Amino acid sequence: MAAKNATTTIPIVMVMGGDPVASGLVASLARPGGNVTGLTILSQELSAKRMELLKETVPGLTRVAVLSNPAFPDSGPSAKGAEQAARALGVQVRVLEVHHPNEFEQAFVAISNERAGALMVGQDVYVQ
Repeated sequence: MAAKNATTTIPIVMVMGGDPVASGLVASLARPGGNVTGLTILSQELSAKRMELLKETVPGLTRVAVLSNPAFPDSGPSAKGAEQAARALGVQVRVLEVHHPNEFEQAFVAISNERAGALMVGQDVYVQ
């Protein structure tokens, strides 16, 4: 956003980003306008597709755990996409927020205790 706000004439290419429409970087995916272009991960749609693939891959899947880093901008839409797809597929979802790498052990204990049949990990990174 800082680059977009700094210029309207210098081309800006996103290497990978969240939803550029929701964040206000572009007007629409079909007609972005302005000087910003690039790639996006469209996390909500991809999370839904990943959930569908999990259901196809694991016969009888009823519970899925989703690891999410709330500090990552697309974690909310990504978790929402997973939850919506899971409901449509009759799968229970438990989103576990991991704020820091030292919280993984606690998350894995919860996943085990809740007997999740699969684990979906967000595309975000856990960097200190």
